[in-house]
Amino acid sequence: MTRKHFLTYLSLSTVSVAQPVFDLYGKNLTVFSAGKLSRWEVLLFLLFFLLGPALGATAVDRFSSSFGPKVNEATRLVLIGLFSMLTGLAVARWVGVTSDAPYVLIAVVMTFLLPWAFDRWKGVREWSRWLAVLSLALGATTFVQLRPLIFPMAGTTADATVANDELSVFMVVMDEFPLFPLLGPDGTINAERWPGFAALAGDATWYRDALAVSNFTHQAVPAVLASSRPVPDGGPFLFSYPRNIFTLYADEMEVQGTEPVTSLCPKDVCGGESAFGTGMSTTRLRRFAKDVSIVYGQRVLPPTLRKRLPAVDQGWGGFAAVRDKFKQQLHDQVFSQRDAVVSGAEAFAASATPMVKVVHALIPHAPWRLTPDGRVAPLSPEIGTQNPEDEDGTRDTYQAFLHQLAATDAAIARAVDVIKASGKWDTTMFVLTADHGISFLPTLPQRNTDFTDLEQSEDIYRVPMFVKYPGQATGRTDDCPVTNLDILPTVNAVLGTESGWKFAGESLAADCPRTGGREVMSATGERHVFTTGFAAARDRAAYYAMLVPNSGPVSRIAAVGASADMVGLPISSATTSDLVRGWTLKQRDAFGAIDGRPGTTVPATVVGTVELSRPAVEGTEGIIAVDGIAAGVLGELSGQEGAVRFTAILDIARLGAGAHTVELFVRDENGTVTRVGPPA
Repeated sequence: MTRKHFLTYLSLSTVSVAQPVFDLYGKNLTVFSAGKLSRWEVLLFLLFFLLGPALGATAVDRFSSSFGPKVNEATRLVLIGLFSMLTGLAVARWVGVTSDAPYVLIAVVMTFLLPWAFDRWKGVREWSRWLAVLSLALGATTFVQLRPLIFPMAGTTADATVANDELSVFMVVMDEFPLFPLLGPDGTINAERWPGFAALAGDATWYRDALAVSNFTHQAVPAVLASSRPVPDGGPFLFSYPRNIFTLYADEMEVQGTEPVTSLCPKDVCGGESAFGTGMSTTRLRRFAKDVSIVYGQRVLPPTLRKRLPAVDQGWGGFAAVRDKFKQQLHDQVFSQRDAVVSGAEAFAASATPMVKVVHALIPHAPWRLTPDGRVAPLSPEIGTQNPEDEDGTRDTYQAFLHQLAATDAAIARAVDVIKASGKWDTTMFVLTADHGISFLPTLPQRNTDFTDLEQSEDIYRVPMFVKYPGQATGRTDDCPVTNLDILPTVNAVLGTESGWKFAGESLAADCPRTGGREVMSATGERHVFTTGFAAARDRAAYYAMLVPNSGPVSRIAAVGASADMVGLPISSATTSDLVRGWTLKQRDAFGAIDGRPGTTVPATVVGTVELSRPAVEGTEGIIAVDGIAAGVLGELSGQEGAVRFTAILDIARLGAGAHTVELFVRDENGTVTRVGPPA
């Protein structure tokens, strides 16, 4: 009887537990790569969800039999009812029920219907056991999907020969970095705000009409490193991209790689963070267990409860384990993703031999908490990976992104200085690009696109691309219509590499390889041919300049709205505002003792509530002053009434070490300023 009961539990748990989990994980293998799970941990994941619930239920069933047949039978029906409830929840999610009441009703009906039918009819009991064959089919399908993880490749032997082996390559692939924020009003890089990128452009060739070929990291980074069209159904693994920059040069030069998301470099070549883990790690398993709990909750919980969980539709970045790992790195590990660029340059500079060094850095990728001076800002709950519906919320998100981009700029400047100081700059090919961009258009996804809105697509696919060639002494601008598929062929041309391997891109080392359109794809399979040029990037920069001015230094990122010109100037008023009853500031106490050292927290992003005594006229803005100097603007008051929640990005120059006073002022539609005072 134990075997029959196990088969019943197995069939029910396959439908209610294993299938919802495997369905999502089988389509998102990148989360395993980003988590750096070992093959044994992946196998444990597969076996646990396939057999674990059924084995656990069988053990409870057997234990209950020691209390007599009636208790045993009741326990069995309760277990079947539990699996039936989970099955009902999974079915409701699968058929697309969007309201809580019918969602729960389906689960309740299943909870009582299946145990009743199981107890009443022998045919149902037999049917439940035969359905256990589904577990074999599901297990086999998932095993095939997970084979790049369970049987990772050792690498592909290249036939390459390198003629210019005295030269080196240092490549940085940034993450979620569009071109438009770098551009000033005249279409050049705003050197006052982005001195690091401007200095690099002064030494390198700026390919300002460059496109990424995919909108998601798990496809875009392998495309860059392998000069290969993205594999729609594959993951970012050596299995899917065996011919890449690591395997091409592994036998000819020293090769190093930093891959926080992908796993393209063979372990015996790069090792460390670039490869899968080994053995069993309780830390990795605990983190992954948390991840799975989020995923399962998103697959079965009713709509209202699902909203309380992190999204799992953002590729590697939306899964809880990887997302939390990245957030912890930013807050607790002194900005490891920013520092990955600098430490990569230091390792490159310290090498005694020429080498190929690749650093994929998850920056300026969200969460946007870094400040330009190397501190950590709190993150507003309104700022996330979904663009708000209103312009004020979108502007706040974009401002937080720009602050983190300033920290990225400083890291690039430091990396360049390190390589120059080592004496290797002249013999180094320095490459900087991004895997894809990001869009901040209200209501639209930040990266998901089907190319219906081409302005959104321009944001996502136009990326920075700089190549400092060996011996290059002065910068130049190139309008060749390129893609980042062209980077590896260009590296090959510069190093004089001969190989029988074929790549999707073309070398840029001599003439421009194309004049026509460039095809890109989305992670969901749609394709689009871009025929626009750099003028489209200038148009996007002009659009975003209406949200946040694109002239002036980093401090002007806080200067937004109709009150932009007041930011950075003294502000006062003898008149008390009768529009605002009072206001609260969540970070109020933080202003009492700000630590100015890098790595500490600073209230550069603040949130709170303003209580209005009457409806505010359109054009009304709040101004937060720090020590009597206007430091940030609240656009949320315009046209609102009652309690208004706000987020504001403050001028980092006003937040030095020490104690500070904070006040709120109101500027009406006519420009008249009145004082509210300090927060409650």
